[in-house]
Amino acid sequence: MPQSMERKEKLSSYLENYKTRLNILLNLIEIDVLEQVVKCMINAFKNGNTVYVAGNGGSAATASHMQADFSFFVRYFTKFRPRMIALTDNVPLMTAIGNDNAFEDIFVEQMKGHFSKGDVLISISASGNSANVVKAAELANELGGTTIAFVGFQGGNLKEVSKITMHTPNPEGDYGPIEDLHMIFGHLIVNYLSEDEEFLSIPGE
Repeated sequence: MPQSMERKEKLSSYLENYKTRLNILLNLIEIDVLEQVVKCMINAFKNGNTVYVAGNGGSAATASHMQADFSFFVRYFTKFRPRMIALTDNVPLMTAIGNDNAFEDIFVEQMKGHFSKGDVLISISASGNSANVVKAAELANELGGTTIAFVGFQGGNLKEVSKITMHTPNPEGDYGPIEDLHMIFGHLIVNYLSEDEEFLSIPGE
C-alpha cells in the first residue's frame, strides 16, 4: 500500500477516535451547572462587576479568546459592553511577577487592588492542579468573589476550591479534546447570550 494511502487510512481512523472522545465530553456537560455559570456571569455584568479569566498554555489562549469575544463580538447583538479581563494578556507584567516573585503569583498579583466583591473569576485548567490558577481562585474567594472552574481529568485542586465547577472528566493527559471543550464553553456562552433576554436588557452605551 502506498505510504500516502496508509497515512490517509490512519488519519481517518484517528479522526473518528478524536470525534468520539470530544463527543463523550460534550455529553458530560451538566446543564444545571452550565446554567449556574451563565446566571453568575449575567448577574456580575448587571451589577457592574468584572469577570476575570485565567489559564496556562492552551487554556491561556482560551482565556484570551473569551475576553476578545466578550469585548468585541457582543457588539453584533447588544450595545452593552461586558467587563471581562483576561489575566493572561499582560506579558511584561506576568514575566516581571514570575521573575521577581514566583510563577504561581502571576495571576494573584494582578488581582490585588483590582478584584472586588461581586467580581467573578473563571479559571481554566485541564488538570485543575496549576498552582497559579488555584491560588487565584483562593484569593477570589477571600475577596468575596465567585469562582468558576473549567476542568477535566480528575478535576484537581481547582475543583475543590471553586464555587461552581464545570468538570468533564477525561483520561489523564488527553489535553486536546478537553481544551477544545473549554473553548466551546466560551463560544457557547457568548453565542447563547445573544438570545438571553435578561442579558440583552442590560443598558448599553
